[in-house]
Amino acid sequence: MISKQALGNTLFGMADILRDKVEDYKSYILTLLFFKRLSDNYIWETQNKVEEFEKQYGKPPNAKQVQKIIEKAHDFILPEGCRWIDVRLASENKKNDTLHKAVTEIANTNPDLKGIINTVKWNEPSPDGSGGKKLSPIVLTQLINYLDPVDLSNKNATVDILGDAYEYLIKRFADENKGGTTAGQFYTPQEVVDIIVRYWKKRSK
Repeated sequence: MISKQALGNTLFGMADILRDKVEDYKSYILTLLFFKRLSDNYIWETQNKVEEFEKQYGKPPNAKQVQKIIEKAHDFILPEGCRWIDVRLASENKKNDTLHKAVTEIANTNPDLKGIINTVKWNEPSPDGSGGKKLSPIVLTQLINYLDPVDLSNKNATVDILGDAYEYLIKRFADENKGGTTAGQFYTPQEVVDIIVRYWKKRSK
């Protein structure tokens, strides 16, 4: 199991990558973390159900049975092409658009996730009119690669640790920026954290 300290350090490392790149980088970290969590748990839940089938029937399920297992294994649907691996494998120049498409389609497919997973416009154009992205594809690729090795499924991350880790991150930034506007801005999204923690607790039952 990943420890609170280890996950907190991972989040802090992501913040270092984003520092001075975007203004409200807490939202970028949180939504990317949630997307990774959904994807990792989707795989883990499917594997668990397939293993249960094999134990019960003494053989692996066929393609049609696997599809039925997937339909019943999850509370939320992750459409094809809208999972972490799809973003990770996308070429650098398509990374932003692939991620934005993924979280948008997930939100449209699962109304309960609207306003949570799609709060960031990953393909937003740069305000300088250069034709590039607000968040550089190079920086986004660094973020994806940095978070990729961290397993955020229930197999490796408990519900309380995930919630506590984000609290640890925003407190660390608040401590480092006491008296400044950054601390106040970074420490505000408690309601978003609460929603995500409630989701994680629901999925762990």
